[in-house]
Amino acid sequence: MNVFPRAPQLVSDHIHAAITRRPHERTGPFLAAFDPNTPDIWRNYAVPDDDAKPSRHDITNLIATFHHHDRIPRLEYVPTAAPEVEAALTEAGFTVEGRPPIMVSTPDVELTPREPTGITVEFATDDPQLLEAATVQHDAYRRPDPAGPREVARLNATVARGGLVAIARDTTSGTVVGTGLIDRTGPHKAVGELAAVAVLTHFRRRGIASAISVGLAKAAHRQGMRLVWLEAAPTEEQIYTRAGFITAGQKLWISLR
Repeated sequence: MNVFPRAPQLVSDHIHAAITRRPHERTGPFLAAFDPNTPDIWRNYAVPDDDAKPSRHDITNLIATFHHHDRIPRLEYVPTAAPEVEAALTEAGFTVEGRPPIMVSTPDVELTPREPTGITVEFATDDPQLLEAATVQHDAYRRPDPAGPREVARLNATVARGGLVAIARDTTSGTVVGTGLIDRTGPHKAVGELAAVAVLTHFRRRGIASAISVGLAKAAHRQGMRLVWLEAAPTEEQIYTRAGFITAGQKLWISLR
Protein backbone atom coordinates (compact mmCIF):
# COMPACT_ATOMS: atom_id res chain seq x y z
CA MET A 1 0.00 0.00 0.00
CA ASN A 2 1.55 3.31 -1.12
CA VAL A 3 0.27 5.35 1.79
CA PHE A 4 1.68 8.80 1.15
CA PRO A 5 -0.54 9.84 -1.81
CA ARG A 6 -3.51 8.22 -0.07
CA ALA A 7 -2.79 9.57 3.41
CA PRO A 8 -5.40 12.39 3.47
CA GLN A 9 -8.18 10.05 2.35
CA LEU A 10 -7.08 7.31 4.76
CA VAL A 11 -7.12 9.86 7.58
CA SER A 12 -10.59 11.02 6.53
CA ASP A 13 -11.82 7.41 6.58
CA HIS A 14 -10.33 6.97 10.06
CA ILE A 15 -12.04 10.13 11.37
CA HIS A 16 -15.43 8.99 10.04
CA ALA A 17 -15.03 5.56 11.61
CA ALA A 18 -13.95 7.03 14.94
CA ILE A 19 -17.00 9.26 15.17
CA THR A 20 -19.41 6.36 14.56
CA ARG A 21 -18.24 4.46 17.66
CA ARG A 22 -19.22 7.38 19.89
CA PRO A 23 -22.70 8.80 20.58
CA HIS A 24 -23.51 10.54 17.30
CA GLU A 25 -26.31 11.81 15.10
CA ARG A 26 -26.74 12.24 11.38
CA THR A 27 -28.00 15.58 10.19
CA GLY A 28 -28.04 16.00 6.42
CA PRO A 29 -24.56 15.32 4.99
CA PHE A 30 -22.93 15.53 8.44
CA LEU A 31 -22.20 13.15 11.31
CA ALA A 32 -22.05 14.93 14.67
CA ALA A 33 -20.58 13.34 17.80
CA PHE A 34 -21.57 14.49 21.28
CA ASP A 35 -20.05 13.60 24.61
CA PRO A 36 -22.78 13.89 27.26
CA ASN A 37 -20.18 14.15 30.02
CA THR A 38 -18.23 17.19 28.85
CA PRO A 39 -18.61 20.29 26.64
CA ASP A 40 -14.94 19.95 25.62
CA ILE A 41 -14.76 21.05 21.97
CA TRP A 42 -12.36 18.21 21.17
CA ARG A 43 -15.06 15.70 22.16
CA ASN A 44 -17.99 17.41 20.42
CA TYR A 45 -17.71 18.04 16.68
CA ALA A 46 -19.07 17.04 13.29
CA VAL A 47 -17.57 15.70 10.07
CA PRO A 48 -19.03 16.05 6.57
CA ASP A 49 -19.55 13.14 4.21
CA ASP A 50 -16.96 12.83 1.47
CA ASP A 51 -17.78 15.20 -1.42
CA ALA A 52 -20.62 16.75 0.61
CA LYS A 53 -22.35 19.77 -0.92
CA PRO A 54 -24.37 21.12 2.02
CA SER A 55 -27.23 23.55 1.47
CA ARG A 56 -27.90 26.48 3.80
CA HIS A 57 -30.79 24.41 5.18
CA ASP A 58 -28.35 21.56 5.98
CA ILE A 59 -26.08 23.91 7.88
CA THR A 60 -28.99 25.52 9.75
CA ASN A 61 -30.07 22.07 10.89
CA LEU A 62 -26.50 21.23 11.90
CA ILE A 63 -26.29 24.36 14.05
CA ALA A 64 -29.65 23.57 15.63
CA THR A 65 -28.46 20.05 16.49
CA PHE A 66 -25.44 21.41 18.34
CA HIS A 67 -27.56 23.97 20.17
CA HIS A 68 -29.99 21.21 21.17
CA HIS A 69 -27.07 19.47 22.89
CA ASP A 70 -25.84 22.78 24.35
CA ARG A 71 -22.59 22.48 22.43
CA ILE A 72 -20.59 24.86 20.23
CA PRO A 73 -21.18 24.11 16.50
CA ARG A 74 -17.82 22.82 15.35
CA LEU A 75 -16.29 20.60 12.68
CA GLU A 76 -12.98 18.77 12.27
CA TYR A 77 -12.29 17.13 8.93
CA VAL A 78 -9.93 16.71 5.98
CA PRO A 79 -10.92 19.48 3.56
CA THR A 80 -9.67 17.69 0.43
CA ALA A 81 -12.24 14.94 1.12
CA ALA A 82 -15.11 17.48 1.04
CA PRO A 83 -13.79 20.55 -0.80
CA GLU A 84 -17.09 22.44 -1.06
CA VAL A 85 -17.96 22.42 2.63
CA GLU A 86 -15.66 25.15 3.96
CA ALA A 87 -17.13 27.88 1.73
CA ALA A 88 -20.66 26.90 2.72
CA LEU A 89 -19.74 27.03 6.41
CA THR A 90 -17.97 30.40 6.24
CA GLU A 91 -20.95 31.85 4.38
CA ALA A 92 -23.06 30.75 7.35
CA GLY A 93 -20.77 32.56 9.80
CA PHE A 94 -18.31 29.82 10.79
CA THR A 95 -14.72 30.86 11.46
CA VAL A 96 -11.60 28.82 10.80
CA GLU A 97 -9.82 27.94 14.07
CA GLY A 98 -6.82 26.28 12.48
CA ARG A 99 -5.41 24.17 9.68
CA PRO A 100 -3.20 21.68 11.51
CA PRO A 101 -0.86 19.60 9.38
CA ILE A 102 -1.47 15.88 9.00
CA MET A 103 1.89 14.31 9.81
CA VAL A 104 2.66 10.66 9.16
CA SER A 105 5.17 7.88 9.50
CA THR A 106 5.49 4.52 7.78
CA PRO A 107 7.81 1.59 8.45
CA ASP A 108 10.21 3.10 5.89
CA VAL A 109 10.44 6.49 7.60
CA GLU A 110 13.47 6.95 9.85
CA LEU A 111 12.27 8.25 13.20
CA THR A 112 14.85 9.70 15.58
CA PRO A 113 13.46 10.41 19.06
CA ARG A 114 15.11 12.37 21.78
CA GLU A 115 16.24 10.24 24.71
CA PRO A 116 15.40 12.07 27.95
CA THR A 117 17.60 11.19 30.90
CA GLY A 118 15.90 9.41 33.78
CA ILE A 119 12.78 8.52 31.81
CA THR A 120 11.55 5.13 30.64
CA VAL A 121 8.70 4.58 28.18
CA GLU A 122 6.51 1.51 28.66
CA PHE A 123 3.12 0.31 27.46
CA ALA A 124 0.12 0.40 29.77
CA THR A 125 -2.05 -2.70 29.79
CA ASP A 126 -3.73 -2.95 33.21
CA ASP A 127 -6.20 -0.65 34.95
CA PRO A 128 -3.74 0.94 37.43
CA GLN A 129 -1.38 1.89 34.58
CA LEU A 130 -4.25 3.19 32.45
CA LEU A 131 -5.47 5.29 35.36
CA GLU A 132 -1.98 6.76 35.66
CA ALA A 133 -2.13 7.63 31.95
CA ALA A 134 -5.57 9.21 32.29
CA THR A 135 -4.45 11.21 35.33
CA VAL A 136 -1.57 12.73 33.35
CA GLN A 137 -3.96 13.61 30.52
CA HIS A 138 -6.33 15.38 32.90
CA ASP A 139 -3.49 17.30 34.53
CA ALA A 140 -1.75 18.26 31.29
CA TYR A 141 -4.98 19.38 29.60
CA ARG A 142 -6.20 21.12 32.78
CA ARG A 143 -9.44 19.22 33.02
CA PRO A 144 -11.23 20.13 36.23
CA ASP A 145 -12.57 16.68 37.07
CA PRO A 146 -10.27 13.87 38.27
CA ALA A 147 -9.62 10.86 36.05
CA GLY A 148 -11.72 7.86 36.97
CA PRO A 149 -13.36 4.65 35.76
CA ARG A 150 -14.85 6.29 32.65
CA GLU A 151 -11.42 7.30 31.37
CA VAL A 152 -9.93 3.91 32.23
CA ALA A 153 -12.74 2.21 30.28
CA ARG A 154 -12.06 4.45 27.28
CA LEU A 155 -8.35 3.57 27.30
CA ASN A 156 -9.16 -0.12 27.78
CA ALA A 157 -11.34 0.09 24.66
CA THR A 158 -8.41 1.61 22.76
CA VAL A 159 -6.20 -1.35 23.71
CA ALA A 160 -8.98 -3.85 22.92
CA ARG A 161 -9.22 -2.44 19.37
CA GLY A 162 -5.55 -3.20 18.83
CA GLY A 163 -4.30 0.22 19.85
CA LEU A 164 -1.54 1.16 22.27
CA VAL A 165 -1.25 3.33 25.35
CA ALA A 166 2.24 4.46 26.41
CA ILE A 167 3.38 5.97 29.68
CA ALA A 168 6.66 7.74 30.46
CA ARG A 169 7.90 7.11 33.98
CA ASP A 170 10.42 9.11 35.98
CA THR A 171 12.94 6.53 37.17
CA THR A 172 13.78 8.42 40.36
CA SER A 173 10.29 8.87 41.78
CA GLY A 174 8.45 6.18 39.83
CA THR A 175 5.84 8.78 38.84
CA VAL A 176 4.18 8.65 35.42
CA VAL A 177 4.93 12.04 33.86
CA GLY A 178 3.79 11.58 30.27
CA THR A 179 1.46 9.54 28.11
CA GLY A 180 0.15 9.06 24.57
CA LEU A 181 -1.78 6.53 22.54
CA ILE A 182 -2.32 4.96 19.14
CA ASP A 183 -5.97 4.55 18.20
CA ARG A 184 -6.69 1.81 15.68
CA THR A 185 -10.18 2.46 14.40
CA GLY A 186 -12.00 2.08 11.14
CA PRO A 187 -11.97 0.22 7.87
CA HIS A 188 -8.19 0.33 7.43
CA LYS A 189 -6.58 -1.81 10.12
CA ALA A 190 -3.16 -0.77 8.85
CA VAL A 191 -3.87 2.84 9.89
CA GLY A 192 -3.48 4.23 13.41
CA GLU A 193 -3.81 7.70 14.91
CA LEU A 194 -1.18 9.01 17.31
CA ALA A 195 -3.06 11.17 19.82
CA ALA A 196 -3.42 12.39 23.41
CA VAL A 197 0.31 12.98 23.89
CA ALA A 198 0.60 14.79 27.20
CA VAL A 199 3.46 15.63 29.58
CA LEU A 200 3.22 17.12 33.07
CA THR A 201 4.20 20.79 33.12
CA HIS A 202 7.38 20.43 35.20
CA PHE A 203 8.72 17.71 32.88
CA ARG A 204 8.27 19.49 29.56
CA ARG A 205 11.06 20.54 27.17
CA ARG A 206 13.06 17.43 27.97
CA GLY A 207 12.14 15.37 24.90
CA ILE A 208 9.57 13.19 26.66
CA ALA A 209 6.82 13.86 24.08
CA SER A 210 9.26 12.92 21.32
CA ALA A 211 10.24 9.68 23.06
CA ILE A 212 6.59 8.73 23.63
CA SER A 213 5.53 9.55 20.07
CA VAL A 214 8.33 7.69 18.34
CA GLY A 215 8.03 4.73 20.71
CA LEU A 216 4.33 4.45 19.91
CA ALA A 217 4.83 4.82 16.15
CA LYS A 218 7.57 2.19 16.00
CA ALA A 219 5.53 -0.24 18.10
CA ALA A 220 2.51 0.34 15.84
CA HIS A 221 4.57 -0.39 12.74
CA ARG A 222 5.83 -3.60 14.33
CA GLN A 223 2.18 -4.59 14.82
CA GLY A 224 1.43 -4.13 11.12
CA MET A 225 0.23 -0.54 10.92
CA ARG A 226 1.54 0.85 7.65
CA LEU A 227 0.48 4.42 8.38
CA VAL A 228 0.58 6.28 11.69
CA TRP A 229 -0.85 9.79 11.51
CA LEU A 230 -1.30 12.74 13.81
CA GLU A 231 -2.54 16.31 13.68
CA ALA A 232 0.00 18.71 15.11
CA ALA A 233 -0.96 21.84 17.01
CA PRO A 234 1.14 24.93 16.11
CA THR A 235 3.28 24.57 19.25
CA GLU A 236 3.90 20.86 18.58
CA GLU A 237 4.77 20.71 14.88
CA GLN A 238 8.51 21.14 15.44
CA ILE A 239 8.57 18.24 17.89
CA TYR A 240 7.27 15.84 15.26
CA THR A 241 9.31 17.31 12.40
CA ARG A 242 12.52 16.84 14.37
CA ALA A 243 11.51 13.28 15.21
CA GLY A 244 11.10 12.48 11.50
CA PHE A 245 7.35 12.60 10.89
CA ILE A 246 6.41 13.85 7.41
CA THR A 247 3.68 16.34 6.51
CA ALA A 248 1.22 14.67 4.12
CA GLY A 249 -1.88 16.86 4.21
CA GLN A 250 -4.00 19.14 6.31
CA LYS A 251 -7.04 19.09 8.58
CA LEU A 252 -9.51 21.90 9.16
CA TRP A 253 -10.90 23.09 12.50
CA ILE A 254 -13.86 25.43 12.05
CA SER A 255 -16.58 26.62 14.44
CA LEU A 256 -19.45 29.02 15.02
CA ARG A 257 -18.88 31.02 18.19
